[in-house]
Amino acid sequence: MSQTKNNIALGIATAAFAMALYSHFSIKPNNQPVLAEQSKSQQQYTQSQKHDSLVEPNERQSYEGMENSALIARVEYLEERLLDIENQAFGNGVSNGVMEEAILAVLEEKERKDKQKRSEDNPVYGFYEDLPKDYDLKLKTDPEYATRVSQDLRGKVLDQTLTPQERLSAMGQLQMNMYILNRTQDEMFDYETVDAVLEISRNSSDDKLKVQALEVVAHSPVVDSRIAKSLQDIIEKEPNKYMKTMAAEGLMGQYYQAGESDPEVKQQLANDILAMYDNASSSEVQAVMKRLIRDDELLQQIRRDAGR
Repeated sequence: MSQTKNNIALGIATAAFAMALYSHFSIKPNNQPVLAEQSKSQQQYTQSQKHDSLVEPNERQSYEGMENSALIARVEYLEERLLDIENQAFGNGVSNGVMEEAILAVLEEKERKDKQKRSEDNPVYGFYEDLPKDYDLKLKTDPEYATRVSQDLRGKVLDQTLTPQERLSAMGQLQMNMYILNRTQDEMFDYETVDAVLEISRNSSDDKLKVQALEVVAHSPVVDSRIAKSLQDIIEKEPNKYMKTMAAEGLMGQYYQAGESDPEVKQQLANDILAMYDNASSSEVQAVMKRLIRDDELLQQIRRDAGR
């Protein structure tokens, strides 16, 4: 490539030099054009074409005897040579080799940055980029694979040496696995993993990460009185109104999912919900719960479940 650049530079310099000579010798002092014999100039031009290289710097060639047409022919020849050099440099070599590699490298770098940005903007679902095409089917048809993947994801959620984004992404994938397998909870997806995500929401200095971690918990199918208590604390203490509402939705979700599977938890959840609904000491908390319980029939059902 350096040799090609040198050839281009030499061609440009020689063409410029020839043009300068043409300007200098084409007009006599009396401003009359130089007369030339066409046969002589043609012979000089023909001889110049026989040379494979341009004029070397150390060659002492006199242009005093060259006439106007000969200089024009020389310039045209140099321009043709320069065009050939450019075509060789930017045509065959670059387009077939270097240019193709450069374009591919740019596209790969752009895809890498786009992927990184998507993952940073929404770490909960960043794992989608790397899933194999047959991921769903493999989970359903290969129990050992499903167990191995879930164990690995659970370990990442609990691993505090990983970044919050990595742990949150692992939780998002683990939760998706449970939905694919039609399981609400098992030994891989339990209170401990949900609480680990709640800790991310509590301790993160990144507001976006706090919200996304809470959204994961609010939509968790894991029913546990300790999760419900954490959500209640957020409703009562969190200044962010959106997070208050999201925690309230999570608490209502806990109540709905408790169903008949755990009557004691359901009764406790019903009482906690009513306590906030009737809470006159905090108008914000009361307003959040009333926005979620607009139906009188639902309110009566909650009161019955609470034993009132």
